[in-house]
Amino acid sequence: MRTILFYLLFFLPQMVFSQKPVYSFKLANEKSNLSEVSPRPSGNFIGVITVHEDTVLVEAGGKLNITTDGGASWKIISTSDGIYKGSIQAIDYFKSKIFVTTIFDTSLSVQPTYGGGGGISISKDFGQSWTHVTQPRDTSNTLGSITRSGPGGQPQIFQLAKDFMIRQTPFVTDTIYMVAVKSNIDNVSFDVAVTDTSVWLACFGGGLRFAKINTDGSIGFFTQAPLPPTQLDEVRADTSYSFDIDPIEHLNYRVFSVIAARDGIWAGSAGGINHSTDGGMSWKKYTATNSGISGNLVTAIGEQIYTENGTTNRNIWASTNRALSESEEHGLSVTSDSGASWRVALRGPFVYNVAFDGKIVYAATSDGVYRSNDLGLTWEHFLTLIDKNNGDRNYASEFPSVGIDTVQGIIYFGSVDGLAISDDNGQTWTLARAYKEAGKNSTPKSYTYPNPFSPGAELNVVRFQFDQTGMNSATDKATIKVYDFAMDLVSTVAKNEPITKAFAWNGLNNKGVRVANGTYIYIIEAGGKKFWGKLTVRN
Repeated sequence: MRTILFYLLFFLPQMVFSQKPVYSFKLANEKSNLSEVSPRPSGNFIGVITVHEDTVLVEAGGKLNITTDGGASWKIISTSDGIYKGSIQAIDYFKSKIFVTTIFDTSLSVQPTYGGGGGISISKDFGQSWTHVTQPRDTSNTLGSITRSGPGGQPQIFQLAKDFMIRQTPFVTDTIYMVAVKSNIDNVSFDVAVTDTSVWLACFGGGLRFAKINTDGSIGFFTQAPLPPTQLDEVRADTSYSFDIDPIEHLNYRVFSVIAARDGIWAGSAGGINHSTDGGMSWKKYTATNSGISGNLVTAIGEQIYTENGTTNRNIWASTNRALSESEEHGLSVTSDSGASWRVALRGPFVYNVAFDGKIVYAATSDGVYRSNDLGLTWEHFLTLIDKNNGDRNYASEFPSVGIDTVQGIIYFGSVDGLAISDDNGQTWTLARAYKEAGKNSTPKSYTYPNPFSPGAELNVVRFQFDQTGMNSATDKATIKVYDFAMDLVSTVAKNEPITKAFAWNGLNNKGVRVANGTYIYIIEAGGKKFWGKLTVRN
């Protein structure tokens, strides 16, 4: 299962990319660029999760995190280890090689606006060293005119650099023109799939591209895959065509997801689902109109294989969310016959990702976590995930990623509030979150994170950490109060509660009203010690 991001809803006339917000926490003296082994992930914004047997690869806070022991320890790999600049965007693990794509900020503004594709970083030694393949770009300077609807509906003619591809099949040789993508900006690889012979990239702006793997292991030249444009539902290897590959004009060339399944290559775009069984020469396109999937925005595709009553079953699942048409719905669609027929298994929430444990299906959505034991006929819905050890809660409402370690039977759900892990089929959870222990290795005796925090944001709590050295975890209690600068009590966060509990404040005063923006003082009394500090509320 490959994954795809959930912060890409930008169907603008121009290809505008919005960089994801950063929720990771980092102290000033933290070594941020060193490969290390940590008991916790490197960030609290969890993006991609990719699982191969019991090897779990996670993007956390922009870095690559790897665990093989069920989340007990994490190997953290960053740009200083050789990964290209930017944040991890997609991950694949194929025959002991790690493939990651990255995205980097190309804006000089305070709030990043544009993202640039960082190409592929590849490791053959489990992250110790890396090689780099640049983001595929076109080189042609040939100009062609394209007409667009301008202000007031008036047509405007743009001169765009155009390129062409030679589509050569056993039956025909076509020349198909395409808009040349000559920049990394908005040309981001959102997903990557690797086979024995080729590498596939799902690119926003750059379309679906593939390259052959040479006999020496190097990767060849990336070329466009001729997916069907808007007016076609398929492209056949035995038929000549005349159409443009244009990601501005045709939503099917804005590609977000790709997998290499047993029955060929599957790619999801803003224009539907595409399937090729001949290595990319021919494609069939499945849309809400021609096949009944719930929507054409396909951010993730997964292949489910399970055995029941001695029979091996195989399904292709796709997150089929609403693109532009009001008649479409967010949801999850499935086919058991390689696309000949589709069934909508879940409607309503925006589905970011899907993963499987045999016959069981897990979906990461805009409305929490879903699980189905009967192939989507019925669903269980998890809204709140609570840590079984300390009562801490995952405060995220959206979960963009999910992965299943089927060897050890461990479920991983990613969110903006860290990683939720379950080893008992979702009955109980532990929460893995990035933080430093207070009072250790020059860290402060107490602190809060994130600071400043925004009670109206997706992550609407601030958490408290304090030095518990010398305290008795069985008997010592903690009281935490928040004051304004006049030292008037604003909120009692905790009153004589076990120090082992996780402490968080939601920005409400003792009357249940959200506090105003500003700086507040917290006082922690625990185990005979007293800590204080400042935190800032900023909405």
